Amino acid sequence: MSGTDAYPQYLKDVHYSDDSDLNTLEICIPHQSSTTEKQVWLIFIHGGAWQDPEIDASSFRKTQELLLKSEDIKYISGLASINYRLSPYPSHSRDPSNPSDPSRNAKHPVHIKDVLAAILFLQEKYGFDDRYILAGHSCGATLAFQVAMKRYWGSQYESTFALEMNVVPPMAILAVEGIYDIPAMIKHHNRQPEYKEFVTNAFGSDEAVWKAVSPVHGGYDDSWPDGTVVVLAHSYEDELVEWEQVELMYRAMKTQGWEEGLEAPSKKRWLDWFELGGKHDEVWKEYPTELERAIKATVRMVMGKAPGIGR
Repeated sequence: MSGTDAYPQYLKDVHYSDDSDLNTLEICIPHQSSTTEKQVWLIFIHGGAWQDPEIDASSFRKTQELLLKSEDIKYISGLASINYRLSPYPSHSRDPSNPSDPSRNAKHPVHIKDVLAAILFLQEKYGFDDRYILAGHSCGATLAFQVAMKRYWGSQYESTFALEMNVVPPMAILAVEGIYDIPAMIKHHNRQPEYKEFVTNAFGSDEAVWKAVSPVHGGYDDSWPDGTVVVLAHSYEDELVEWEQVELMYRAMKTQGWEEGLEAPSKKRWLDWFELGGKHDEVWKEYPTELERAIKATVRMVMGKAPGIGR
């Protein structure tokens, strides 16, 4: 960057909290804000089963560079990718977690607390309120819906600023290869103990908690009354998260009045699914054009440039 007026502007390792070294953001300001175009922010939450140290905020960089070259970037005033504290992973082959590391021993609600703190930091710094699309991959999609489910997590947890903060939920959610019903996922993979292991590391062993944190059980009429767009993007080639998860979430949203189809009567709460190509991590890693396609489709829906709603 040669000067303060040079774009895009990149900010890396921006600390939104002092809780650990992983409480950081990557931010990109693609251009000077337009006074003629309505714009939105795009915030990305990475996946990795709440525990993988090899997947972090940098996983969005390839897709971000594609978006910066796209015509649709004129609708995006800022992009951010969130790092958050991870659950224990002592069996990781290259980077096992250490019990003394605060960034690698997180249990619910620490992950969602960090995501909320990051969003609040961005809202206070850039003032975009609800004008943002919250996108998440895998467990990042779970976290995106958890932001819409409620802004704090459970009176049984010790009250902290981050659990009570007044985060404004997004106007739209793009969920990519997401986990939406944790008990159903565990049942589907009952012969693969690693699934139950990473869920237990993240949420404990109480199955009632697994159900309570699952997006299919969110009460979005109350918790997210101003939500306008939900896009569920998934690949039939996903070898880690089954298509059943999309079907369960789609059904749950329709039950709550989210509408599909080009002639949705109210066009106020638009629901759609988007087919991707590639395996679970390939949609952002080897084929970032797939994640880019889903983002551009969601942006166009939000901006009223495609069937759906505009605001």
